[in-house]
Amino acid sequence: MKNINKNFYSSKKTGSVLVFSLFIMMISLIIGVSLMTTSSVGRKSTLSSAKSVNSFQVADSGIEYAYWKIRDYRWNESDNNNVLEGDEDLDDVFGSDCVVEAGTAVVNRAANGGDYKLYFYRGPTGATLMLTCTDANSRINLITKIKAVGTYNGIIRSVEATANFADL
Repeated sequence: MKNINKNFYSSKKTGSVLVFSLFIMMISLIIGVSLMTTSSVGRKSTLSSAKSVNSFQVADSGIEYAYWKIRDYRWNESDNNNVLEGDEDLDDVFGSDCVVEAGTAVVNRAANGGDYKLYFYRGPTGATLMLTCTDANSRINLITKIKAVGTYNGIIRSVEATANFADL
């Protein structure tokens, strides 16, 4: 009779370990799934931020390109006086990159894996868009503001910079 009771008690202890093991495994599974979900959301947020930063950098590259192109044109003009004459327009400086889209003069370029568009404004408040590349209203010395709209992987960011090319 003693042997039967020993076996009964032994199996009872083994069963409690099994229940405890299942309980620990369930807790581990719940913690693991929640960590995976959290890291997945964090990764998506990080990728979105990286794309946003890249599109901002593309737009900033557009502003830098516009400044460089205008200054480079000034230093490499054919008359070698290194001064903007006042009659140079967007077409003189940007050439075939300056096009008219939807009634607005735009320079389209690619940089750093993205694309940007440059818009040029004139007037004392910088509120008037330049509409053509080749007339008296699109002269370089009239530019008071440049806006670059950068696109990278479908994310769009814009950068605006004031300009004063009248004294160049």
